[in-house]
Amino acid sequence: IIPDEMPAFSFSAETPIANLLKDAELVKSTSEAMRMIKQGAVKVDGEKAVDSKQTFAKGTTYVFQVGKRRFAKITIE
Repeated sequence: IIPDEMPAFSFSAETPIANLLKDAELVKSTSEAMRMIKQGAVKVDGEKAVDSKQTFAKGTTYVFQVGKRRFAKITIE
């Protein structure tokens, strides 16, 4: 279940997913982000994230989810 209201952020296309999660305050550190990805607790638009170095295409917007309750809408510039 994706909430209607969630924080929105913008990041550059070169930013790896672990840094996106930390900068969007979904996790406390990049190492926590990597751990969460490894555990399968991170989803991007409902799909499990598997690569901690994954980057995203410019000009796109995704809904990131960590665990059950943490969401953020992230636009890649």
